Amino acid sequence: MLVRLIALNRYRGAIVGSSCLLAGLLAGCHGPNAFTKTDKPPDGKVVQAGNIQGAPEANFKGAADMATAEEAFQQENYKKAHKYFGRVADDTSNPPIQAEKARFFEGECSRLRGSYPDAVATFNRLLIDFQYGVYRERAVARMFEIANYWLDDTRAQIDAEKEKSEGKRTFVPWNFVHFDKTKPLLDLEGHALKTLVNVYYNDPTGPFAEKALFLAGYVHFHRRNFREADQLLTQVVKNSDINNKKSEYRDRALELAILAKNNASGGADYDGRKAAESLKLVQEAKMTSPELVSQRSEFLDNQLKMVRYMQAEKDFNIAEFYRRTGHPASAWFYYELVRRRYNGTEFHDKAVARMGELHGDLTEQQKQSEFAKATRVGFNKWVLGWDTPTLKEGQEVPTLPERPENAITPVGNRQPPSEIAPRR
Repeated sequence: MLVRLIALNRYRGAIVGSSCLLAGLLAGCHGPNAFTKTDKPPDGKVVQAGNIQGAPEANFKGAADMATAEEAFQQENYKKAHKYFGRVADDTSNPPIQAEKARFFEGECSRLRGSYPDAVATFNRLLIDFQYGVYRERAVARMFEIANYWLDDTRAQIDAEKEKSEGKRTFVPWNFVHFDKTKPLLDLEGHALKTLVNVYYNDPTGPFAEKALFLAGYVHFHRRNFREADQLLTQVVKNSDINNKKSEYRDRALELAILAKNNASGGADYDGRKAAESLKLVQEAKMTSPELVSQRSEFLDNQLKMVRYMQAEKDFNIAEFYRRTGHPASAWFYYELVRRRYNGTEFHDKAVARMGELHGDLTEQQKQSEFAKATRVGFNKWVLGWDTPTLKEGQEVPTLPERPENAITPVGNRQPPSEIAPRR
């Protein structure tokens, strides 16, 4: 029985970890040590390193090093405090509560010294070693604060790109190498996005979870990484619906997720599931987001037309494939599917025209001799490279449908927005 309980606990832990990973990117801190967002780098406020409530007495192996570290921290000697906090945290013989505390303040020392990449790495290590520790929310909050600060360069670059598109400037600053110690040397934006992922992974229901998801999804969307943006922005919508509380980012995430799915589909020649998911999101938006419908009704209608257009093209291409490979029954089935489902698109008329050609061809074949049929099939296969649709023995020529109404060309897609979400 004891073995079964141990195995069950391990299984539950694995499920919790994997479910957090699927959700996305956004967390923060709350409580007495919460901080407010500003447009400046993290302000470097000092957190007291005294004993937390419920901590064991200072009689453990590394108690002397812990006392030295706390004293140096109070004196703002963060370099010395960082050394001794790290020594306590690395010693596995110390109590977990003290090791977690030392790891957190080791990261605080790096943050207060302005070494934000090292601080993020230390906080992330704390979250790995103490997934449900008492300092988890505060560490997640610090990571979100730093990641949001790192995105300031991305915001400036996006604003510059917008000004360039409007003809106000001719050059967009490069945003890849930084020599400021508060930022990573290379790929600042990539480190910010990765940090936001870790923020959500470690606190998916925290106060910064939704913000992190939306920010990461928006950046991916602007960089035209539509598949990544689709996953993150769709998760914002799902989390809002699961919690039964409409968030401030839901409508915006819903709009961008629809665009991301349509752009990530790859067109009619690829998997059609993204188009189907986009259609579902459009219908969901019309049923659950009255503000979005009132303000962006034309956008939703255009996206709906685009999805129908892609689906019609895909089904028509399937019918064309069956016609080229000499399967008239299957081709006729898909032509009829396009004719019934997608009235108002150009593929509706094309499908009916193909059905007329196929009907005439099959009718003409009934009047030909077997030698003429075989000659024609062989010529088309070996010279033209495609099989001739031919009825098998016992099959009848299908009946032509009625002529369609005039087709309506669907409206094109709107251009995606270029601005990034403002800092909050």
